[in-house]
Amino acid sequence: MNFPHLNRGFEVIENGAHFNKKCFIYNKLLLVLLLSTLIYITLKIMIYLYLPLYKALKKVFHIVIIIISVALISCGGDSSDKSQGIIAYNVTYPKMDKHNLMFDFMPKKMVLKFKDNNYATSLSAGMGMFKTDFIVNKEENEFSQMVKLINKKYILTLKDDEITESIERLPAFHIEHTGETKKILDYVCEKAIITVDNESNDAFTVFFTDKIELEDPNWSNQFKGIDGVMLEYQYEKYGICMRFTAKNIKFTEIDDAEFEIDEKYEHITEVEMDKEMQEIFDSFQ
Repeated sequence: MNFPHLNRGFEVIENGAHFNKKCFIYNKLLLVLLLSTLIYITLKIMIYLYLPLYKALKKVFHIVIIIISVALISCGGDSSDKSQGIIAYNVTYPKMDKHNLMFDFMPKKMVLKFKDNNYATSLSAGMGMFKTDFIVNKEENEFSQMVKLINKKYILTLKDDEITESIERLPAFHIEHTGETKKILDYVCEKAIITVDNESNDAFTVFFTDKIELEDPNWSNQFKGIDGVMLEYQYEKYGICMRFTAKNIKFTEIDDAEFEIDEKYEHITEVEMDKEMQEIFDSFQ
């Protein structure tokens, strides 16, 4: 049977459902558009309100960074004052057999502290049982060597002409400036060849720089013809050949106490000091 009215009713219902579905989609799209517009307006307001503050904070941040950087440069790291500081050297023994039982007890490091054209060097060995220090005071024209061996403490002090006479008793150094250079710790160093006036005419190279503010640093030793701070050199005495190579340079404030003489040391003559030192180094061989 055919029910025309009933079929028309179903068509009306279907059309209404389709219309409601379209309205629902349109409503969702409208809601999304409204939310997007609201978010956009909110962001614009926030940018308008907070952008000046952001720019101001950014400027303050940059200023703080600059202040901190300047403070770190001036207070930390190397000082701009090149007239005082510390040079650390590695010590090697080119003529000593590394299988020698005493090799491990030899000094492996030397520290040089300088200030106002004065300097002090320090070497220790045997786990601190042996220690020797040299203090060179240019203003007073004075040279001192202190030696500590377990409970013994000796000091030798030479002044004025005594220093010159002491150097003249040692084998003379003939210095040949080669004009060659080598970079050590970012310092361009001049090369010189030293020939020793001894039976074997020993020869070795030294490298020195004039960029460290230590005036006439070798006035009190056999290297007095070297006008600069040696960053690599060699020295032989008491039957021991030592080579020194700078491994670190730090410009920093040095306390004046580093150049003071310890009154607990017993004063002895140069002959007595040489005898004590020879006995010490003989024990290392």
